[in-house]
Amino acid sequence: MKNPAQWNAADLHRHLQHALELELWTLVLYLTALYSIKGLTKLRHHEYPEAAKLIFSVAIQEMLHIELVCNLSNALGYAPKFTIPTFDPSKGMPFIHPPLHLLPNDVKGYRAKPQALHKEALMLFCAIELPHPKEEIMWEHKNRYGSIAEVYEAIRQGVVAHWDSYYIGDEKNTKQKNIFREYHNQGGKRHGFSVVINSRAAAETALEAIIDQGEGADAKRVPATFRPPSHKEGEEFDTSWYKGHLSHYQKFRILLHSHHKLPPVYEEYKNESAEAANNEMRKAFKDFWKTLEVSFNTPGEDMEKTFWSQMAPLGTSLAHVWESGMCPDFDVTDMPSDLQKSG
Repeated sequence: MKNPAQWNAADLHRHLQHALELELWTLVLYLTALYSIKGLTKLRHHEYPEAAKLIFSVAIQEMLHIELVCNLSNALGYAPKFTIPTFDPSKGMPFIHPPLHLLPNDVKGYRAKPQALHKEALMLFCAIELPHPKEEIMWEHKNRYGSIAEVYEAIRQGVVAHWDSYYIGDEKNTKQKNIFREYHNQGGKRHGFSVVINSRAAAETALEAIIDQGEGADAKRVPATFRPPSHKEGEEFDTSWYKGHLSHYQKFRILLHSHHKLPPVYEEYKNESAEAANNEMRKAFKDFWKTLEVSFNTPGEDMEKTFWSQMAPLGTSLAHVWESGMCPDFDVTDMPSDLQKSG
């Protein structure tokens, strides 16, 4: 494997695109499992069962990571591309191949596919977010990435080595987004967790946030710098902040260990309304992905005007597919022609 210190611009850009696709791939899996919970869309966030609160909080952080990857891409002269993820259990996770001997025994046998919230789904989620010890990696001795953390460590080293060569400069760096301006209070200094990436230090901070919230070396707790604020009595409950001191892996481990207590989920019994519901869901995601791509490739810190209105119904569209008796299928290649066009 090529040492990141020897990357060219194409190598760096390719890895940034891979990172974005991994984040999108995981987001879809987590949302699919989340909205398989019966009756979830009828509940207010503070009424969610424990499992839903934990998964929702992870999904929100995946959206944050998407923003950070796109901000980094734009700073380094790469236009991020959004495509609906594809899933093939026979191929496993895209771009990464977790070594079998490093997987906990109760995670072995996972299948990389969208599925309802049950033990098998949590096995997959733990495999995705598997912590990776911080150690010196001899890239020349590797032939593939063993974890998402390794992908991000390669990107970090590539950015550190080549920032001065590939940073487009402050004048051109106009596409930095700020969706999560109210997500986190950074040491009381300023409200918001979005990172404007206009320096090597800012780039490293963004990458550290992604690794430490998700695939960090410490599987149990997120460093205080990268935690959302704790809920205080009297404040409106925010599910996206739920147990923010725990990493993604630890949240999923908790659920895996108590899988017998998971809330009831919809059964698969596919009927005539399933395909119609699934087509509407695919169109909703396709339109939202297009809005994301346009937004992250447009100057200014704000997203497209339709961003929030398109994001809000995504969960409901997934729930409708589950209610119809079908596990959501994201393959857009066989969508009816009248639904192929983005609205």
